[in-house]
Amino acid sequence: MKTRRRLPLSALDPEDPLWKGVELAQRGRMVLDVATADLAAAETHLGAFHPTTWHYRQALADARNAWDRLRAIYGTLTLKEALDEPPLTTLTLETKMRGRTIILVPIRGGTYMAERVEGTALAPRQWRLTRVPTTDDGPYFVCLLAGGATQCDCAEWVYQDEEARRPCKHVAALNSLGWI
Repeated sequence: MKTRRRLPLSALDPEDPLWKGVELAQRGRMVLDVATADLAAAETHLGAFHPTTWHYRQALADARNAWDRLRAIYGTLTLKEALDEPPLTTLTLETKMRGRTIILVPIRGGTYMAERVEGTALAPRQWRLTRVPTTDDGPYFVCLLAGGATQCDCAEWVYQDEEARRPCKHVAALNSLGWI
């Protein structure tokens, strides 16, 4: 799964071994992050010794074992390079509560829950990105402005020099998916 190449991954065929390896790494990271969040929620709401909490603890152990197998097969550096790639995949979770659909997106080694936010005249396309498991920073709002420019409210975007502004990792990820 060496990621050194001339073409961007999005130009490769999904059957290409390099493409599949990066997708596998990104999916594995999302599963590990979701398992971590599930266990934290179960411990908070049900307690450490509830049977459901034990189930999620085992699911997290299984996810960690799978991640460790990936690291043993491909190597830590290769997995890190794969996670730094633009997202090739998303993970959609259907919830029975409130009829919500949750879309998870891998962004530079982290998993984010992407929720479409109702647009406005100034920003017709908007997304809320919340880190999974939840952290103190965020959520971040990414939008496509009416004039075609993009904007994010993360520190990487806000504290850039306006003259040399590049897309932050959130804007780049949603742009690569064609969402903004």
